Amino acid sequence: MGADASQSPAPRSCHARDLAALIGLLAVLEGQLMVDGAVPERLAGRIRGRFERAGLLAPGGDAGDLRRAINGLNHRLRYALGEYPEPPR
Repeated sequence: MGADASQSPAPRSCHARDLAALIGLLAVLEGQLMVDGAVPERLAGRIRGRFERAGLLAPGGDAGDLRRAINGLNHRLRYALGEYPEPPR
């Protein structure tokens, strides 16, 4: 893969039901992160670390940054599923 592989489309597609399940899971997670203490800090930290390693969240981001990163991923998956005519910004 090239240097900009993180911005390239995935080489293979997945089933619409898989995308729909991931969209729902991300929506639940985002909602729970909005409720103070609903997600254990250790779990939130692991999710934050995963997003940082994937380049979806800057290191040191706070809870609001994590929620926005999850929301952004959710909308990109919705675009991949065909819910939006244009990619989200």
